[in-house]
Amino acid sequence: MNNPLARLDLDRFRIDAESFVGQAIELGIRFEKLPPQISDALLAFLRAKGTYFGKRNRAGIAISRESLERGVRHALICMDLGLNELAEGDLNRAVDLLAGGDFEGFRKKGYELAFFRLEAMREEAQILAKRPEISFLSQEGKDVQHWSALTPETWTCPSEEEDEELHQVDPRTDYAAFQGVKARIDFLRSVPREALETLQTTVKEDRTFDGFLRNLILALALSLDHVLPNPEDMDIFEQTCFEAGKMKETVYKKVLFLVERQLDEVVEPGFREVIQAEVKAEIEVLEGALGDHLSDCFLKAGRVSAAPSTVDVLLGEVVDDDIEFI
Repeated sequence: MNNPLARLDLDRFRIDAESFVGQAIELGIRFEKLPPQISDALLAFLRAKGTYFGKRNRAGIAISRESLERGVRHALICMDLGLNELAEGDLNRAVDLLAGGDFEGFRKKGYELAFFRLEAMREEAQILAKRPEISFLSQEGKDVQHWSALTPETWTCPSEEEDEELHQVDPRTDYAAFQGVKARIDFLRSVPREALETLQTTVKEDRTFDGFLRNLILALALSLDHVLPNPEDMDIFEQTCFEAGKMKETVYKKVLFLVERQLDEVVEPGFREVIQAEVKAEIEVLEGALGDHLSDCFLKAGRVSAAPSTVDVLLGEVVDDDIEFI
């Protein structure tokens, strides 16, 4: 019987510049620290692992191509994780490790990491799914629901439709996405509870994270103690915080300083920069909407049943006079 992976194209399984193992192989071959034949050796290893996986998971006598390809993909992902961990993210060290040819050692280490990540995803997603702040992350909230039912042993979770096949979870990309969701939830939870609850209970629909960020930008710029702007807040924001179509530099620095300070307290490194970049992007959105469309940028209520609750200080105790913005 012909091996359905006999003509396997490694590019289909992301041995490229986006994977750590791919970067290490490219670097090693370019500087002649690895033999060109290493790709063939890796291909043979992946074929063997794909076949082993296919035999273990076949429903009948025949091994399906899908099962074989899944085995190859799992092996490659585990190698990527394991090599990165053992090399501590150092590509030069990774090249030296690859030269030793211990592909199975990398795979085993990566398998342990993959299982740990997926198990952590399932347990933490079950908690995140119950957080009220998840309502600001509509699409991500659906992902969290799926991750909460994840099976670490098979790298799968339920799909959106009951009759669809199980969704395959990648312990690299999906784990990074999960960490991003957690970082945003942590940031949302750092806002004073009463201020955020007022926003949640008043804005019933179309709550989004970017909309929250725009509300937060306005609140920080004006030193408000609430994140639900009223028409007067929006008018003052436009009239006093912008000049010639751009946010004033002093206001811009103030907002970013306060956001950065809060991120440093509640969000893991690596994701702080992501949220900071999102804040900067939303400031550009506000700059582009100045005029008749500015009010459309904010999460706001069509009718507010009660005035926003007052809290001591939004995002910590900061007095404008205590900060000098150059």
